[in-house]
Amino acid sequence: MKDRMRGRGAASWIVAGGIVAAAVLAATLDRSTMAWPRWTDGCNTCHGDFEDGVSPQGSLFPGGDKHDMHRNSGAMDTDCDSCHVNIGDNPLLNESAGGGPGCVGCHGRDYGGAIGNSGVGLRLHHVNNGMSCSPCHDGDPAPLPENVLPFWYGTVTTNADDPCNTTGLENWTLNNPFGLDNDGDNLYDADDPDCADCPEDLNGNGQVDFADILAVIAVWGPCPGCPEDLNGNGDADFADILAIIAAWGPC
Repeated sequence: MKDRMRGRGAASWIVAGGIVAAAVLAATLDRSTMAWPRWTDGCNTCHGDFEDGVSPQGSLFPGGDKHDMHRNSGAMDTDCDSCHVNIGDNPLLNESAGGGPGCVGCHGRDYGGAIGNSGVGLRLHHVNNGMSCSPCHDGDPAPLPENVLPFWYGTVTTNADDPCNTTGLENWTLNNPFGLDNDGDNLYDADDPDCADCPEDLNGNGQVDFADILAVIAVWGPCPGCPEDLNGNGDADFADILAIIAAWGPC
C-alpha cells in the first residue's frame, strides 16, 4: 500500500511539474506572432477584432472595419468560403470551405511538401518590425519572392489579382496606397525588386532574348521561388518560356 501511495505521489509531482513548466514556457513566449490557428487566438491582440477598424498602421477601412473591406462587393469582394469553414465561424488561418487555405490563401504562399500554404513571409514581416516568432518557426524557409501569386489571387473568389499591386486591386484601405508585404522584406509594390517591370530579363542585360530561355532550361523542373519560375507555379517549364517569348525584345 505504501509503495502504491509513493507511486501516486511521484506521479502527481511529475504532472504538477509539467504544468508549471508549460506555464513558464507560455509566459516567456511572445504570443503575438505564434502559430495561431484562428484570428481571435492571437492576431487580434495587435490587429483588433476583424469586425472593427483597429489597425497598427492607422489604416482606414471601407465600411469602417476589416471584414467589410474583405467582403464588400465594392472593395475586395472576397467569397465567404475562401475564409470560413462555416459561415459566421471564427476563421481558420489555413483552412476554408472553398477547398483552399483560408487566410494564408492571400497572406501566404504555397511552399509545397509538408509546409504547404503558409505565411512564412508574413512572419518575417513581423520579425523585421520588432516581433518574435521563436521558437515555433525557427525552421521557416526563405520566403518566396513578392511576385509569386498567393493561392486565391487571380481567381473568381476575390478581386486581389497581383501581389505587386500593379492593378491597385491588392489594397483597399482608404489612406494607404500599398499592397501586402508577403515576402517580409518591408518593401512594397514597385519598390520591391521582385516586382521589377521586366522579370523575364533573367540575366539583367536589358533584353529579353535567347539567353533568358537558356536560363529557364538550366533549372528545368521543380523550382519553387526561383526567378526562372515566372508564373509562380513552382516549376521552370514551357509556360515560363512562353512568358519570355511574349516579352521578347528591349526591356
